[in-house]
Amino acid sequence: MKRYVLTDYNQASDETKAVYDDFMRTTGSESVPIWLQSLGHSAALTRAYWERAKGTLFSGSLPLPLKEMIVYIVSARHGARYCSACHAQSVLRLDKTLNLRDLQSFLHADSDMDLPVYYKSVSKFVDKAAAEPNCMTDEDFETLMDEGFTQEEIIEIIAVIDLASMFNVYTSTLGLDLDPQYEAVL
Repeated sequence: MKRYVLTDYNQASDETKAVYDDFMRTTGSESVPIWLQSLGHSAALTRAYWERAKGTLFSGSLPLPLKEMIVYIVSARHGARYCSACHAQSVLRLDKTLNLRDLQSFLHADSDMDLPVYYKSVSKFVDKAAAEPNCMTDEDFETLMDEGFTQEEIIEIIAVIDLASMFNVYTSTLGLDLDPQYEAVL
């Protein structure tokens, strides 16, 4: 059973088209992704989801590749096929120093990959916060601060974790198909 209906650009209301246009302008994409089209029947939902994603990923002081990596880690941990695939592709497009094996190593705390220390520190923090947010300690925060992250940047990290969790529930519950340009990584 198909759990969702897509609203492509030509079928969308003017309000939804405006969100689609903003998405493509902001991301540089030439097409509207399936996750956004699945919301397209409701201009209000389409705008709400896109504004949350845009505000979290495309503003603030953390670099976009790091934010995309955070979404990938959370999504892979949750088994969210759609989100892990699209954000893995985004990380690899934005950070040419990484490959898929590097990304997969973020999922293993004992990895011997030669990754930047801040990637490893953030990865450990993200794993714990996504799995057990009530178990976070001052030491978890201090570790990131020792790596040079400010309290504001740590809040940004947490906001990205929360965004990923929200989208994981949405895309996984609907069983969204992957966009043609993404390959499954799980």
